[in-house]
Amino acid sequence: MKSKNIFLTFVLNLVFITTFAQGENNNWYFGSNAALNFTNPTPTVLNNSTMYADNACGTISDSNGDLLFYCNANSIWNRQNQIMPNGTGLEGFQASIQLAIVKNPANPKQYFVFTTSDFNNPVSSTNKITYSVVDMTLGPLGSNGHHLGDIVPGLKNIPVIDDQGNNLSTGAITVVAGASNNTYWVLIPSKGNLFSYKVTTSGFANGNPVVSSLNSPSSPNVGEFYTIKASPKLDNSNFSNYICVTHLINISHTGGGATDFNVNKVLSFDATTGAITSQYSLTVNGVKSSVPEFNKNASALFLGYNNKIYAVDLLNSTTANVNYMQIYTDSVTNRYMGIQRSKYGEVYITRNASNFLGKINNPDIYGSSMSANMNAISLYGSTRFGLPQLVPFFENIDGYHPCIDNLDLFTESNYTFNYTVGNGIITSNNYVIGARHSITMQAGESVKLLPGTEIKLGANYRAFIAPCGNDTYKETKILKQRQDQKEMVLNFDMEERKPLNKQISIHPNPTSTFINIDSGNEKINSWELYDISGRSVLKGHSTQINVQSLPKATYLIKIKTDKKQVTKKVIVK
Repeated sequence: MKSKNIFLTFVLNLVFITTFAQGENNNWYFGSNAALNFTNPTPTVLNNSTMYADNACGTISDSNGDLLFYCNANSIWNRQNQIMPNGTGLEGFQASIQLAIVKNPANPKQYFVFTTSDFNNPVSSTNKITYSVVDMTLGPLGSNGHHLGDIVPGLKNIPVIDDQGNNLSTGAITVVAGASNNTYWVLIPSKGNLFSYKVTTSGFANGNPVVSSLNSPSSPNVGEFYTIKASPKLDNSNFSNYICVTHLINISHTGGGATDFNVNKVLSFDATTGAITSQYSLTVNGVKSSVPEFNKNASALFLGYNNKIYAVDLLNSTTANVNYMQIYTDSVTNRYMGIQRSKYGEVYITRNASNFLGKINNPDIYGSSMSANMNAISLYGSTRFGLPQLVPFFENIDGYHPCIDNLDLFTESNYTFNYTVGNGIITSNNYVIGARHSITMQAGESVKLLPGTEIKLGANYRAFIAPCGNDTYKETKILKQRQDQKEMVLNFDMEERKPLNKQISIHPNPTSTFINIDSGNEKINSWELYDISGRSVLKGHSTQINVQSLPKATYLIKIKTDKKQVTKKVIVK
């Protein structure tokens, strides 16, 4: 009988590479005195938070998972739940949606804290994105004899400027790990563009962003609501991540009238260049998503707003057919749900002023088993609208990819990792798994730990024998194919819009010459025609539209009357 040796294994989803620090994301502080510890997959409820965060909040721990500090848009608290001496007066807007924390690659004891602005108002000298630098060698000594940290004097509320030297205003920000070690990209959507700022050992590239067009309407005279999330790193040679940008704006038109523009765009992003690429595009119209989120393998996107949560199937959707489903409806409206993935890949949900944190069931399996439990965790304190974003880090394992035939391990730099190998895993005599690290090894034939391999006390080490199944290979192949999809559009026909759409019609459709709008007895205040990328191509207020100059394609027309606004598809043949 063939013998099989087992030591340690860890299951890695086959289409992405983990890019979020594990110890660094061990603690969440959010809402009204709410907090959780994620040392274990089932989080522990904490009762020591002294923070109120209406929306934007952030938490950072060290690589061992010990809390360093947490913050809202205006203040920073140390690990002993005291506001840092120089930790007040941050210029973030309390109701802004997101903030971000980035480790300084040049100094492991320093962190950039980015706060965002009032999205309801235009950019100004008092309404802008800023950053401050926290140094953990500053501040008074804590109970363990180490400093509690403080904002560096002179490095507080520094304006983030664009490539023209202007301030930026938006409520959205996120961070993606760079393509090389110890680099990051700070991503800020604003003014119809994505501004990508690189963070390296040379510092934060303020004033020198990579600028990519989002191909969506923008108005410089009003505030714009954006949110942004990035997927885990993808196994794709053309780009590194998906990003989802949610954009809500009310655009006024010359001569009166306005258009409510609500769109969620999933685009491909390259962590080498910092630019949006052309390989992938999915536009979801009609959902005012508060904060979007991807599952841990980027096969599904979750959109939540008011009292509904939707899941979009990124694995099987194509240009011809975008798959989606509604996985939750709340009996109470105006919930404004925030969604956030944890370091373990679980997806959590907030509802305003709830004593419970919600959770999506089976987030990685698109289908009927996907649902939401809004009472998953009973909290000390209560939720508001936001949850802390994960802190990213660069992670690369030379020569490894899921279901590789054999793997030799010499060092272990990962805090948490799952190896999945077709045949065997062998460790060298210098291989060490540190205390509080979690490593799993799955191999089809054997896991061999050579003499000299050390597993320190307190490490979480697991090994087992199991094959890399055909289903896994098939899923990997399918997702790689689906990762390069262009110009997908999904129009949510929500229940509240259905009766409105029945009262206004357009004809003929398809057409090659003119479109007539029949609004019955209602006056048309304005209409605007968009291509599938979200770019405005025509606008006006008459009941007849000349489309003879437009390319043959599918468009969306938004029509506004005194009583309502409707959206319809137009085909120019």
